[in-house]
Amino acid sequence: MIDFNSYANGGITLIKPYQAGKPIEEVKRELGLTDVIKLASNENPFGMSEKAKEAAFKAICEGNLYPDSNGYYLKHKLNEKFGYDMDCITLGAGSNELINLLFQAFVNKNVNVVYPEYSFVVYPMETTVGGAEGRAVALKADYTADLDAILNTIDENTRIVAFANPSNPIGTAVPSKDMYEFIKKVPKTTMVVIDEAYNEFNSGDETYVDSATWLKEFDNLVVSRTFSKAYGLAGLRVGYMLANKEITSILNRLRAPFNVNIAALAAAIAALDDEEFLKKTVDNNTKERERYATYCKEHGLFMIDSKANFVAIDFKGHDAQLIAKELLQKGIIVRPLLGYKLQDILRISIGTKEENDRLFNELTKLLETI
Repeated sequence: MIDFNSYANGGITLIKPYQAGKPIEEVKRELGLTDVIKLASNENPFGMSEKAKEAAFKAICEGNLYPDSNGYYLKHKLNEKFGYDMDCITLGAGSNELINLLFQAFVNKNVNVVYPEYSFVVYPMETTVGGAEGRAVALKADYTADLDAILNTIDENTRIVAFANPSNPIGTAVPSKDMYEFIKKVPKTTMVVIDEAYNEFNSGDETYVDSATWLKEFDNLVVSRTFSKAYGLAGLRVGYMLANKEITSILNRLRAPFNVNIAALAAAIAALDDEEFLKKTVDNNTKERERYATYCKEHGLFMIDSKANFVAIDFKGHDAQLIAKELLQKGIIVRPLLGYKLQDILRISIGTKEENDRLFNELTKLLETI
């Protein structure tokens, strides 16, 4: 038999396939359950906004036609709402695709990539695929990125410094003023990639500044956003990346034509107009996140300070993996972090009040028996 592994480019054979959270239907099928909730993949517990649904359904009626490959109207809406230069926007099937494209375009065996420890798994994966050296920098004691240590890790061959802000899977965030001062110190030859998939859950802070407004000052800044989380369009796959015109031009040469489907484009435009739905989502998240913090204090658990729509809970003294398995038997899907070698931590997406009540009730019973 032919060894096709030997034909594969770069470091592809060195990476493991991404392990997504278990789908609800799979858990129902495997365990014979009828009532399952998913608090594992940081999805919007309220689904899609009605405006987005209506726009998507209408667009599907023209599904025999190719979508606008350049996504003019979505870019125009982003310009209208936030003031972003349309020539600096690249659209993708989620921000994940755009991060992949950026790494494919600029990362190779002659460079290195720096990122905080316990970063989004895509950064080390794409670094390995590109044959580059990955440099993971330890977090500070409070689980936030150590900006000084990252600066000291950068050298003349560092092509990209990548952050998820707020971070995934931990949930902490670097304050805007600290990130701004950090970018000022980074060599201009090194791209600073800020992955803001959870941006909307952090932007209510009075000290928050839209990092995309810094693009005019920093040519080496790249910002990615998604409609998957706060806007509830995870299944439609649509996101965008903001960068200078030269980087944007390179990404648009590399991306596949029609990479964002017709329903996703329409839904994203409508979602941007539905400010009431976004407010409902963010308000629920803020309130319920505080309930998680209170619950953890009352039950002797350590919750890492989160600015996202999930919490990372340290079950020191308890078997976090066993807790996850037991919750699964009760029809509650949460996310163990074994892939990040965080044996004692579970990442739990913040659901509706009713979903969180169910999680708290079942978790309390488990803690009493362990």
